[in-house]
Amino acid sequence: MRAYRDVILREVTGALAKIDERASEAFARQLARARRIYITGVGRSGLVVKAFGQRLMHMGFDVHLADEITAPGIARGDILVACSGTGETELTMYMARKARKIGARCVALTARGRSPLARLAHLAIVIPAALERGEGSRQPARSLFEQALFLYLDSIVLTMMHELGISQAKMKRRHSNLE
Repeated sequence: MRAYRDVILREVTGALAKIDERASEAFARQLARARRIYITGVGRSGLVVKAFGQRLMHMGFDVHLADEITAPGIARGDILVACSGTGETELTMYMARKARKIGARCVALTARGRSPLARLAHLAIVIPAALERGEGSRQPARSLFEQALFLYLDSIVLTMMHELGISQAKMKRRHSNLE
């Protein structure tokens, strides 16, 4: 098992090292300035980006899952964080197009920088990870993208906590207490 853990760690470390630092800084700034933040994605990468939305809520941001019935309408001044490894997921693309048409900003999180989602977004964060086994990863379909995405988004959380002076104690007060 250790050998496989080492494979995963090497692959994730390699992918994270290639993410554009300036784009990441711009992403953190845009999140900090947004009136409201909407999160969208499907499948496992959708779960990862929803976990990120939860952390943003813990930091005190007004965050909504874009496909939930309780999400208010998106508007100018809001930001949509749209996640799709391929950059072609239909629901994610639909929401990104709609958000742009309304005047909201769109940030794409994708493995493919030339994908339709990346081209549509105001800012594209490319997580340079193989999406299929044999494309440079020994892991099953999209695992490397999802792992790197999770750790990348946690690094955005830590960056914002530091830059905005948000303590873990403040975040803990916003953590769920119905569990």
